[in-house]
Amino acid sequence: MLLEIENLKVRYGTIEALHGISFSVDKGEIVALLGANGAGKTTTLHSIMRLPPPEAPKVVEGDIRFRGQSILTTEPYDVVRKMNMNLVPEGRHIFGNLSVYENLWIATTARTDGQENIDKDFERVFSLFPRLAERKRQQSESLSGGEQQMLAVGRALMSKCDVILLDEPSMGLAPLLMYELFRTLKQLNEEGMTILVVEQNARVALQFAHRGYVLDTGEIVAEGPSATLMEDPEVKKAYLGG
Repeated sequence: MLLEIENLKVRYGTIEALHGISFSVDKGEIVALLGANGAGKTTTLHSIMRLPPPEAPKVVEGDIRFRGQSILTTEPYDVVRKMNMNLVPEGRHIFGNLSVYENLWIATTARTDGQENIDKDFERVFSLFPRLAERKRQQSESLSGGEQQMLAVGRALMSKCDVILLDEPSMGLAPLLMYELFRTLKQLNEEGMTILVVEQNARVALQFAHRGYVLDTGEIVAEGPSATLMEDPEVKKAYLGG
């Protein structure tokens, strides 16, 4: 198993945000983590990426394993650099005063695999997101919301990651752009990318994911193949509008 979360309990100060959750992501999968606001989805991603407080809570029990090894003491930069895992955060957090190209270039500064490989990844990102190629000299703050989300995904790809965590990628996007983004993520997965996606839009996420977990106030309350979850009466009632 590539990524395993086992009986994970985390706290913000004295407040417990996750109450012993367990789930896994295998190599080459798209796994969706679903739930309403406040369920603990972002907290889970921040814990996996080993972000320090106050951005992430303190792990008080359980384990996070990558390729069978605990990463609880791993520094965030080593999660990115050595484990090739990266996070596309909620709200994108691009550098608005920098150009599209500069935002992408920043993600390459820790790479040691040579300029030729970096150039190939620029070509790959611009192939996946032609709008970014058209706007590569444009200041990022002037992009539309959808274009900024493409840039945030592209920036993660430029770090040479092969595991990508996405936090609410569809937030604020028009339906057409949302489906375009998820189709691109599906293409990346078919090329070998492992994806863990946090998403409130359960219907869209489950259409693209292989499996899913439903998180409710810090606990996993349902799990299974996407098709099974889409037919689960409780999941349909709570998250699929029926």
